[in-house]
Amino acid sequence: MTVAESLPDKNDPVWTAANGFVIRADEGVVKRLGHERITVKATGDRTDGAFAFMDGTVEPSHGNSPHVHTKENEAFYVLSGEFEFINVDQKFVAGPGDFIYIPKGTRHGFRNSGAEPARLLVFYTPAGPESFFLQNGQEEGAAIPLTREFYDGVVDQMAAHNIVLLPSDNDWT
Repeated sequence: MTVAESLPDKNDPVWTAANGFVIRADEGVVKRLGHERITVKATGDRTDGAFAFMDGTVEPSHGNSPHVHTKENEAFYVLSGEFEFINVDQKFVAGPGDFIYIPKGTRHGFRNSGAEPARLLVFYTPAGPESFFLQNGQEEGAAIPLTREFYDGVVDQMAAHNIVLLPSDNDWT
């Protein structure tokens, strides 16, 4: 192992500041939004705005509508099940171990295309959209259908989190 010739002083924050954190498997803020159960593990408040991280379970035939994040990149890692993704005008299926990256300003969406609940990890860089789930998701309980009335009620909040809902183009047919 090579050590730098000039090490920081022992009073330097490199040695004294414990700024990292751990969120255990059973920790995080759990919210439901439609037929998605999201556990928010890391928020921009904890990462100095650098990124956000969520763990989601999605019921069969459900997911989110096509949308765009105007300022954040979004990435997914599929843990279980099978998801159909929209990336602009392309569709593809992703399964366990697949990683999907969606740059900001890109139309996208996903849905669980399997017969069982499916699980994925969601990353945002920089952080921001996770706050939408925290502010608009419900506590544990029965799923609230994401009706037109629901979206009409949160469209301004979506815009405040740099999320623009886009029309579906019969994406899931």
